[in-house]
Amino acid sequence: MNVDVIERLVRKSEESDRMVPWALMFVPPILMFFGILFILGGLNDPSSLSFGLILLVLGTVVGVYLFYILISRRNTHFERTAVLYESISNYLNSHRLKDTVMRMKSEQGDEKNPVIWIVIYFLSNMIPFIGLLVTIYIFHFLNRDFVKHDRNERIFLEQLSDILPVGDSIKLSKIGKFPERNTIVYTVLTIITLGLFEIYWIYTLINDPNEHFKDHRLVEMKILETLKYRDRDTP
Repeated sequence: MNVDVIERLVRKSEESDRMVPWALMFVPPILMFFGILFILGGLNDPSSLSFGLILLVLGTVVGVYLFYILISRRNTHFERTAVLYESISNYLNSHRLKDTVMRMKSEQGDEKNPVIWIVIYFLSNMIPFIGLLVTIYIFHFLNRDFVKHDRNERIFLEQLSDILPVGDSIKLSKIGKFPERNTIVYTVLTIITLGLFEIYWIYTLINDPNEHFKDHRLVEMKILETLKYRDRDTP
């Protein structure tokens, strides 16, 4: 095991830890809103009706794409960081770090196949109440899994700081402070506001991981720099 392997995993974050612009969440409802307007206003106009249907399809496609990204980046981030931390543990030959990585991998849950979950989402929406439950569960695991992952990361990084001089970068980061969103409270608020609160809920599912990834990149670069310096000084 050498630092080059660790460096490749750090550089891979640009692919695995995908930053999603929160403005993307507004595209599907806007397209669908105008799609409905064109359909209602063009019942006697085939061209307006066709354009309205196209907007509805585009809105659905963008919505599916957003769901896909949110679930997919959960998987790729968890997978990359697990391999990264395992590589660091092996490089430093620390059984304590290895045990923490094993616990992290077991507690963060299995990979969630985004295609399967999108299919389940569409099929369940044929029955409105079931569709709502499936949507809530997707929102739930997207937050819950990150919270578990984040807490175990904090433990790993604090243990790592006992071996490497990276304590300041860890203290300044928000890793270990991932916001835990109460699914029951958020569901009640969504129902009470007739779905308006869901806009904020989706925003948190986009923005919370974005902020997590930003801190990750800073901490990972500090770890990489420290390991490179240590590697140069090791005979």
